[in-house]
Amino acid sequence: MLNLDRKSNMVSSDMPSKSPKLSPAGKPHVSVPPLPLPVKPTDISTASSSVCSAYEYYLHLPELRRMWSSKEFPDWKSESIFKPALQALEITFRFVSTVLLDNRPYANRREWRRRTESLAKTQIEIIAMLCEDEEEDAETRGTAPTADLSSNGVSRSYSEASLLPRLATWYKSKDVAQRILASVECEMSRCSYTLGLGEANLAGKPSLCYDAVCKPNGLHSMNKTPYDHIENYENRTVHTAHQIVEAWICVAHQLLERITERIESRSFEKATNDCHVVEQIWKLLADVEDLHLIMDPDDFLRLKNQLAINSSGDTAPFCFRSRELVGITKLCKDLKHKVPGILDVEVDPTGGPRIQEAAMKLYVDKNGGFDRIRVLQAMQAIESAMKRFFFAYKQVLVVVMGSLEANGNRVGLSSNSGDSLSQIFLEPTYYPSLDAAKTFLGYFWDNDNSVAACGYDRRVRW
Repeated sequence: MLNLDRKSNMVSSDMPSKSPKLSPAGKPHVSVPPLPLPVKPTDISTASSSVCSAYEYYLHLPELRRMWSSKEFPDWKSESIFKPALQALEITFRFVSTVLLDNRPYANRREWRRRTESLAKTQIEIIAMLCEDEEEDAETRGTAPTADLSSNGVSRSYSEASLLPRLATWYKSKDVAQRILASVECEMSRCSYTLGLGEANLAGKPSLCYDAVCKPNGLHSMNKTPYDHIENYENRTVHTAHQIVEAWICVAHQLLERITERIESRSFEKATNDCHVVEQIWKLLADVEDLHLIMDPDDFLRLKNQLAINSSGDTAPFCFRSRELVGITKLCKDLKHKVPGILDVEVDPTGGPRIQEAAMKLYVDKNGGFDRIRVLQAMQAIESAMKRFFFAYKQVLVVVMGSLEANGNRVGLSSNSGDSLSQIFLEPTYYPSLDAAKTFLGYFWDNDNSVAACGYDRRVRW
């Protein structure tokens, strides 16, 4: 039998001094080094209310949120997910135009072109994932508003208002736009419809009613910042980049709520698909924040002063000015509470290893549990991507503003402790029972060869 001496949800201070042991029945045991005691999880919070409000005012977030939350297609259940995703993509097309119009002789236009093009392609890939998942779900299949040239007298099935078709005709952006359109054609090949941005659509599929869903004209009316009187080109890049970030944060929030609903309804396969999209969104957010690394240092720091970003004396990390970012971070952490339900066990009130044992049995036996293993793995993938985002964000702050600013202007702190960003990516796993189960199984199978050489039974018995 497997001797499991570790508590499931959290290792308590009265953990036995002896190391947990894994051994076949009646045979010599294999010692496992004790796992470290977890520290108290980080309790993150937003910056002050006035600072958050100023951030939202700068990005026109109240107006954008009204657009994202509007319901215009009652039969389309995924509207609140697709609308901000498509608008983030459309803002990226504006970003491409902004970059190509930059006449500063010292601007790294070549790298900006590459980064913005890559950013658009990554978003198209995520949107295609959402479309594929929608088509696989019987409840949402065929509900997206589309137009078909072969019926109803439709004379045009691609967007008239999007910037992308116009970028494809401008000599400065034609090559970038054509590659983006090729990406749309490729990524949407497994979907029953295409985006309708002017891509080739060689299969002759219906096109999404892009203008009706995305509303590019209304979206681009918010391209100016409240501080356009400031003569600093980085004002445009910072404003546009953070609008993209907030749009995808909105998508992630909707998906995380849907993940919770699907787990509770035992729709583990659907929840897994949503988890993988959220994982990709965290990686996308990191890519957007990396754009700060190619902004001109002097222009950016001058903009920081011009916007009076630190005038209130708030030392919270800059990313915590986004209420929604803090919100999805907490939602990602709260997924850990769904583990007992997925494993069909209750938390042992005495602190026993009930959840850990159930996880180990699921990992080994796999009987009818493929979908449960996948959703557990996907939930841990979200944790990994989220912590990588905050680690990368901390490094971006150090590069663009200096280590003192990255540490919240607290003199004497090291670069890896004391601030909330460091605490997030340094805190222990949100899934200690799954971590313990994999640790013990890993040590068991690492010693499997020596056990087999002695003629012991290799099977794990419960």
